[in-house]
Amino acid sequence: MSPNALLGLAAVGILLLSGCASVRQTDPDETAREQLLISTAADSATAQIAPNLPPGDTIYVDTSLFGDTTRTANDNYAIVSIKTALLRQGYNLVDDRRRARTIAMIGRGALSIDKRDNLIGIPSTEIPIPLAGPLDTPEVALWKRSKQTGVAKLQITFYNADSGTLEGAPPAYVGTAFVSRSSVLFVGQTRSNLPTDSRRARTLVAPVGETAN
Repeated sequence: MSPNALLGLAAVGILLLSGCASVRQTDPDETAREQLLISTAADSATAQIAPNLPPGDTIYVDTSLFGDTTRTANDNYAIVSIKTALLRQGYNLVDDRRRARTIAMIGRGALSIDKRDNLIGIPSTEIPIPLAGPLDTPEVALWKRSKQTGVAKLQITFYNADSGTLEGAPPAYVGTAFVSRSSVLFVGQTRSNLPTDSRRARTLVAPVGETAN
């Protein structure tokens, strides 16, 4: 076999080897934006916490009813946010309820995301094609808006650790966060109150199809 033929076979072999290489990639259950929507809503809710308790009171935060055995990372973040709010107001947290004067029983009524889409135009439609499978027609939007809203509803009840008498049961704390994307013809606009960077503090304008970070 000639040298040129050997070089040709070697080149083909290299191409085949490189074509077989792959990198395994995994994705989390939630996107970063979804996590930010929930955590920002939780921060908004806990920022309202202002218990009428003695200054420097010792508090044990009872988390047994907060998600119980199904507790998620979002639940854990909300618990940390509640504890942080109490610490910032000068209260002392203890990890043993026998050392506490006050018990803070916490629960969640909501910690999730709502999504709503509005469209004026022609939506994407699936057209069945025999022997070829379905075909999705492109969406034609004269006006479109997609909004995601993170909602957190947190309840905190304070009672005396010794007597069990109620010391405070304010209304549930509700916080929200949102990302709204709207477009008219080929011009899009994104509004958000997520604190990811300085650009979140103002309206972002970008061509339709681009992602506003």
